Amino acid sequence: MRSLRVPTKSSIPSNPGSTIMMKIELEGEKVRFYRLYICFAALKTGFIEGCRPIVGLDGCHIKGPHPGQLLAAVGIYENNGMYPIAYAIVEIENKSTWTWFLDLFKNDFGINNGLSWVFITDKQKSLIPVETLFPSAEYRHCVGHLYNNFKLLHKGLELKQRLWAAARATTVPWFNVEMSSLQKLDD
Repeated sequence: MRSLRVPTKSSIPSNPGSTIMMKIELEGEKVRFYRLYICFAALKTGFIEGCRPIVGLDGCHIKGPHPGQLLAAVGIYENNGMYPIAYAIVEIENKSTWTWFLDLFKNDFGINNGLSWVFITDKQKSLIPVETLFPSAEYRHCVGHLYNNFKLLHKGLELKQRLWAAARATTVPWFNVEMSSLQKLDD
């Protein structure tokens, strides 16, 4: 497989400083597409200047005549809204494609050790190599994904509210109070 860096042309309206990386393979005269990474310079600048260093990582299926996976890195801006940072279209979601995506992300943002960064993912811990690539970063699981597993065995609105209250706790004592309350409801 070859990687191509697609330069931004200044003769057309563009976004100088954007990163577009494509992974292809030549099969004789034909070119076979494997992966595409995109991080627009304007989004990169906006994230650095206006967002906290918190990055949500997730993937979803692309259906239709050209199936694959969409991998995305999303930030949180000052009003707690979602802020797109970078995305990739890959052939399959696995450790290799996540490593490729996160290596490019790491280079785009000049992350050397991950200190002061937080990465949030679903429970597919073995697929997303955050702890390997960013050993000093904080690593957390998405409460939405945890709740989807939680609600299979623990039904009811009050249990849901207690779980989210525990997730929102900003101090250890507050978290312990909420967890105690959650455990009492489950008894």
